[in-house]
Amino acid sequence: MLGKSEAITSSTQLFAPYNAKFKVFLRKNSVGEYSLPFISGNPATALLKEEPGSNGTIGVKGASKKRIQISNHDLDKAIDEVLVADFMPASVVINHQMEILQFRGSTDLYLTHAPGKATFSILKMARLGINFALRHAIAKVIKTNHRERKEGIEVNVKDKTRVVSFEVVPLKITWEEPLLLIIFSEQEQVAAVSISGNSSKRSALLKDKRIKKLEEELTIAHADALAFSQEQEAFIEELQSANEEIVSSNEELQTVNEELETSKEEIESTNEELTTSNQELQTRNDLLNESYEYSKAIISTLHEPMIVMDRNLRVKTANKSFYKAFGVKEEETEGILLYDLGNGQWNIPRLRELMEDIVPKNNFFYDFEVRHVFPVIGEKVLQLNANKVFQKSIGEELILLSINDITDLVMLQEKDKEVLKKDIQESKKSNRALEKAVKERTMELRLANSVLAEKNIELEKMNNELQAFTFVSSHDLQEPLRKIQTFADRILETENKNLTDSGKNYFRYLQTSAERMQALILDLLTFSRINATDRKFKNTQLSKLVDEVLVDLQEQIEEHKAVIELNENCEVYIIPFLFRQVLHNLLTNALKFSKKNIPQHIVIQCQKVHSGEVVELHSLSQGNYSHISISDNGIGFKNEFREKIFEVFQKLHSKDEYAGTGIGLAIVKKIIENHNGVIFATSEINKGSTFDIYIPVK
Repeated sequence: MLGKSEAITSSTQLFAPYNAKFKVFLRKNSVGEYSLPFISGNPATALLKEEPGSNGTIGVKGASKKRIQISNHDLDKAIDEVLVADFMPASVVINHQMEILQFRGSTDLYLTHAPGKATFSILKMARLGINFALRHAIAKVIKTNHRERKEGIEVNVKDKTRVVSFEVVPLKITWEEPLLLIIFSEQEQVAAVSISGNSSKRSALLKDKRIKKLEEELTIAHADALAFSQEQEAFIEELQSANEEIVSSNEELQTVNEELETSKEEIESTNEELTTSNQELQTRNDLLNESYEYSKAIISTLHEPMIVMDRNLRVKTANKSFYKAFGVKEEETEGILLYDLGNGQWNIPRLRELMEDIVPKNNFFYDFEVRHVFPVIGEKVLQLNANKVFQKSIGEELILLSINDITDLVMLQEKDKEVLKKDIQESKKSNRALEKAVKERTMELRLANSVLAEKNIELEKMNNELQAFTFVSSHDLQEPLRKIQTFADRILETENKNLTDSGKNYFRYLQTSAERMQALILDLLTFSRINATDRKFKNTQLSKLVDEVLVDLQEQIEEHKAVIELNENCEVYIIPFLFRQVLHNLLTNALKFSKKNIPQHIVIQCQKVHSGEVVELHSLSQGNYSHISISDNGIGFKNEFREKIFEVFQKLHSKDEYAGTGIGLAIVKKIIENHNGVIFATSEINKGSTFDIYIPVK
């Protein structure tokens, strides 16, 4: 089943139409399964070798004990096979696409292979003189489904004129597609009737016969042309209707495309807002985690036992003092209902009444004394404090229960009331100190949030100032430089005679300085725009980038008589136009720092490595990396400067020795870092330099 814009133009030999309106097609089965029986030997000869036997059977020589019963049907079949093999006319079976499916008999007189590409098209294989009449007859039979016969067709075969005829017959059989049978025959040459008198009458008679034949062919051609014209008009109307539908569909698609563009912009805007919100949420999450860790540390360091429960009074956590004081384990406590702890030892009626009153009424209680006999630790007098806490970030209600063991105080109450009161006050003071510490920490977090907001505003302001500086650098700073260069050129051209040699040199120094300043501004702009570049990675052949850079550096390469080789090529996952800048800067440096009178030889290699195989990559994420190496035989540098050369404005030579801004390698390093990769440099004086780049594989 195909769509409206699809067709089987190149596969008509494989499929037959089933429903043209909905474009449903059926797969054709392999043709050629119905073949005439193969006759081995001459049946008539075989019959002569048989001898009549008794009881109406025919005996065969050498088979006296074996008898074969021959029926009339078998005899008729053998005779039919002889007739088919020896007297069958030349014929072919074709489909409606004019393709020959089977050959029968000898067709050399009527069909031949044309030079060129092999084909089974009946129109291309038919000899000249037959194909025109054959096309008309096949088209008529397909249209009317009635047999058509053509006679008296002259064909030139090896400089001899032969008169042939053919008949196109539709085959009425069950098949996957309609088939036609074309039967060829050669007419006997009838001797021309002798006409008494001179030869002019004979030629006139032949001429009239030829004219009559041509008129008949012309009449047929006119009728065919008229039919083809009517069909073409119908096709044009259908094409116009289809074209109108296509135009309408195109307009609808254009409208949908505009809607998609609008939706894309809205999604991008929403994505930016979500990114900003995500950053804010991350910051707040960090602060909440910090507060949680802070509170957890406070609870764990308290001497008094404390437990935290949910609104259903199931224990979420407890501090170490609780486990130690009451002799229970963590796995026996967390997730257990308060009244089920320690085999129900906390199922105290008064405590139950107070705890169940906190959640519905949002109440709290302080200094509630409980005297209870615990199975493990014996009788204890406990002072309980409870309060409800609501966590807005996760929408959960918690209940904090602090337990103060005052058993010793109660026992000493009669002996020393002063000490008992003092201890109680200290306990209250410690609780208040805890609350005060929590409040102070809350204030510190609020202050930290306000400071963070102020810093965000400062960063936005600095970013705007940096963009303004970039604009000034790209326009306002370069414009005076261009004027300085222009006026210096004009003075050297127009006032050359009035200037002294020193004056001319000063103007040349002025031009050189302006060019150096312009190059510095361009490098600074490149360095500042790297992070803002749209990072579109794709797999790229390294050889392609190298060829593009070599075209740009052709003059410098010829000037230094340099040889640049790419020994090993590989595919790298990069931002193409940024990585082209990396290759340009490294090759320019290699050409610039070449030895005098010695041609520079630069070798570029690329291969895949795993991070575990390279010591320098152990600090990076595990995986496969593309290793790109660029080596030269230039002047080199001391290995102690291998890190310094990648810093901004760091130059190992003066500007008089080697021109440059000192930013090129800094740009290289920044681009490699934007690719999540690393770059290393190794060198020795007068032994050349090597730059190793490692970039993650996609």
